[in-house]
Amino acid sequence: MNQCSAVVSMYKQMLGCVGLRPEVDTLNVVINCLCHMNRVDLGFSVLETTLKYGLQPDAYTLNTLLHGICKYRSLSEAMELFQKIEEKGLACCEITYATIINGLCRAGKTCMALEIIEHMYEDGRLKPHPQCYNPIIDSLCKERRIYEALTLSRDMINKSVVPDIVSYTSLIYGLCNMGHWARALALYEIMNKKGINPDVVTFNSSISVACKSGKWEEAVRLFRNMIDRGALPNIVIFNAVSDALCKDGKTAESLNLVEEMLLRGVKPDLVTYNSLINSLCHSAQWKEATRLCNRMLDEGIAPDVVTFNTVIDALCKERRTEEALSVLELMSQRGMRLNIVTYNSLIYGMCLTDQWDEATRFFDEMVGQGVLPDIITLRILLDALCKGGMTEEAHKMLEARVKYGMELSTLT
Repeated sequence: MNQCSAVVSMYKQMLGCVGLRPEVDTLNVVINCLCHMNRVDLGFSVLETTLKYGLQPDAYTLNTLLHGICKYRSLSEAMELFQKIEEKGLACCEITYATIINGLCRAGKTCMALEIIEHMYEDGRLKPHPQCYNPIIDSLCKERRIYEALTLSRDMINKSVVPDIVSYTSLIYGLCNMGHWARALALYEIMNKKGINPDVVTFNSSISVACKSGKWEEAVRLFRNMIDRGALPNIVIFNAVSDALCKDGKTAESLNLVEEMLLRGVKPDLVTYNSLINSLCHSAQWKEATRLCNRMLDEGIAPDVVTFNTVIDALCKERRTEEALSVLELMSQRGMRLNIVTYNSLIYGMCLTDQWDEATRFFDEMVGQGVLPDIITLRILLDALCKGGMTEEAHKMLEARVKYGMELSTLT
């Protein structure tokens, strides 16, 4: 942005110099900078200067303005400029059409975008290229209209327009999103035969969908495919696959994946460790969870509230409240503020182990810290009251907290 400001400043200085006549390419750079600065209005002022000097704006000039209007102004203004370009026969190219098609698709006007493709074929002056088709295919896939997207891609090929990596990435995402994993993998093979190498974006989109859908086997298969093809996974992909494995109870495989990350020069981050620690705690692998916590600290990665809450919750559910309190102490030493999740875990653990005084103490501390009890807090206390087995005094204490908690809930 600073460079854009510098360019505009130099342009103003140039206008003040006698005998200096700007060229179209120079003015194009200025217009591009102004559009990046969200000053499309001033970009049109530079266009007027271009005409004043008797220069003819080229396709790049108008494409830049069209892109700026699509991005920073309204679609109606963009369509108005596009229609003027067509009606007056102004300089344009395939990018002009691709720009307005992209603007229409971003606004959800996919049908209008398709009409422009058809118009290009009817007009015959310019042949659509992949950049014209890609925004439409992407929109159809995101709208879960995968069959229409596939039909359009076949129509594209029949008209001798070769799909590129962007086309295939959108289609693979669309197929994965609809659960058509076999067809998505088949597209990877088609790309391979055509000499198009899937990139990180291609794999990332399909792996993310696989993980969100709980299809960890597909996620791992795609991940292995990615490595085999020489595409280096980034931390986002590693974390997505690792988390999917953890959620499916494949903690050992996830730990192996972390070692593979390190071998490939990708350092695990807080997200990686939180996912693994959560999985290890819930499978009562305390030794391994502790080892990972220490490893985090050794690598200079500070545990956050999520990390501590995960460990405290798991310990409380295992009735290991003394250890949970030790973790709580470490959390306090690091200056971390306890939240509702922390308090609910502690109250649950204390009720589970019949430590009624401690349960009420944490309830009172929570309210005193301005953390209001929620439905989970009240349910924990009500369950404890129903379970019985406590002294009359403890029963009265818990009952009083439940009533107070309900009053606070009513007030908020």
